[in-house]
Amino acid sequence: MERKALVVDSDVFFVEFLAGLLERRGYHVARAYDGKQGIAGLDAGPYDVLFADLVMPKVEGRRVFEAARRRFNGRCCPLVAVSGTVIEQMDELDTLGADFYIAKGPLDKLEHRLHEFLDRLERLPCPAPGAGKQILQTGGVFPRRDALELLESLEFHKAVLDALPAGVVVLDRDTRLLNANPAALALLGRPLVEVLNRPVIEFFPSAQAAELIGLLKATARDPAGRPRVLFSGMGGLTVRAVVSPLRTPREPSGWVIALEGAAA
Repeated sequence: MERKALVVDSDVFFVEFLAGLLERRGYHVARAYDGKQGIAGLDAGPYDVLFADLVMPKVEGRRVFEAARRRFNGRCCPLVAVSGTVIEQMDELDTLGADFYIAKGPLDKLEHRLHEFLDRLERLPCPAPGAGKQILQTGGVFPRRDALELLESLEFHKAVLDALPAGVVVLDRDTRLLNANPAALALLGRPLVEVLNRPVIEFFPSAQAAELIGLLKATARDPAGRPRVLFSGMGGLTVRAVVSPLRTPREPSGWVIALEGAAA
């Protein structure tokens, strides 16, 4: 039977490099170019192996691994982080969610290491989840100051978002959830792994779906980006939802919804 693999990375060149290597070994490869697409790609599983980068826009690699374990009851397939930040995140491996960690490096050395890894994996295709947290280095890879600074910046901004007393939900352009802080998750009554890549209308009363979509469209069309307000019932609370467009210098990116609840 043909083996199946899912490759998730925001670097298109690297996706094609790894997918090509797997295809030459006889795998059918599904490709995803960010973590959100990776979570959506789980619908085409199960897979024999899943590769994902750790640092990606929209949804990070650890969330892809969490979603995969949840989707397939903890034993989906070997989960492999192939990332340029493995060395810089050595102290966090227990929280990153993969079974194996391969540091990106020179492609000739990385290709050789990946073939060795797959040879072993195909002989022993069912490792226990999280077994060993094995780290496979390509040689000549060392912690880099720029990567450490990037990770420190991401951690700082995450800490700010987590500390906010108001709920914050981030939506992609298709109105699906990219992120939610702890205050928002408390109002939604679900963990993050359950809300990622779900349509936002699922979390509001069905009678307000049209109104909410109308507000999203109105803010997107407004050149001034003025927020719109919706009051809704959510988890036994009356929630004030403030909808604002999320815009990057290149193009509109989605929306941010601030949620504030009070006892009904």
